[in-house]
Amino acid sequence: MENKGRRNKKSFAVISLLLIVCILSFVGSAILYFKNRNMKAEIKRLEKNNADKNEEVELYKRDIENLEEANLELSKIDENIESLKKEYFSNIKTLEDKILDGSSNKKIAYLTFDDGPYYNTYKFLDILDKYGVNATFFTTSINGEYCFDNRSQNCLLLYKEYLKRGHTIANHTYTHGIWKGLYSSVESFITGVKGQEEVVKEYSGGYVTNIVRFPGGSATARGLKNGIIEELRKNNYGWVDWTAQDGDGGNLTSKEEAWYNFTSTINEKIEVVLFHDYNNITLSILPDAIEYLQNNGYILLPLFYESNMINK
Repeated sequence: MENKGRRNKKSFAVISLLLIVCILSFVGSAILYFKNRNMKAEIKRLEKNNADKNEEVELYKRDIENLEEANLELSKIDENIESLKKEYFSNIKTLEDKILDGSSNKKIAYLTFDDGPYYNTYKFLDILDKYGVNATFFTTSINGEYCFDNRSQNCLLLYKEYLKRGHTIANHTYTHGIWKGLYSSVESFITGVKGQEEVVKEYSGGYVTNIVRFPGGSATARGLKNGIIEELRKNNYGWVDWTAQDGDGGNLTSKEEAWYNFTSTINEKIEVVLFHDYNNITLSILPDAIEYLQNNGYILLPLFYESNMINK
């Protein structure tokens, strides 16, 4: 009996040990199984994230490609616009030549406005828009950043507005300082031209003008005129005075006086008309002036460097 008891105890111990081993084995297998499953899940997650990242990268690549294509198209548009402008002005030059040699009975009037930008300039632009007329604005920086006639308004915004509405911009020197040193030397005049050139370029978005008008007219330069013209040529500038005006740069007293001055000076086949966009008398006659020119057979156009009216 004693031996049988020992055997039973021994068997129980073996069975218990085997059971413990089985339990430990099961637990170990379960741990490994869950670890393996979690690792596989993590691998899948990482693979999915990687796939998402790759897809995101591809989307970025496509966006970049689309932007590059868009930029290329924009550059082509700019090139096409520049090409059309050259063709447009070339056609006007051809017409000018025919007018001057008598082979065409057409007439041209170039409306030009000096001394701006002013806040009042917007009113002039609106009238020009109404008649579908493009003009040339000879600009200066004498009035500073804010409009002389409305100090709460930034007049530098007008540089882009000129171009937006189809007009050309020209140079009237930085200071317009007729009695304040502009005509003290050739160098001071050219400095004034260069200073205004930079203003036009900066605030128009890169527009380069190569036409200048002497403040007061070229005769105001007196003995410096030839030297200034020589330096202007070296800097690829042409210059222009005017052939017709309403007298608004002086002591204009009435609409009737302005109208008489204007109509009595319109007598050439190609006219360069001088107005000032600060003058309200000129503003009041502008619609009639445009209609007068059109009714007398004039085509109204903006000035350009190649024009015969530009001295080079």
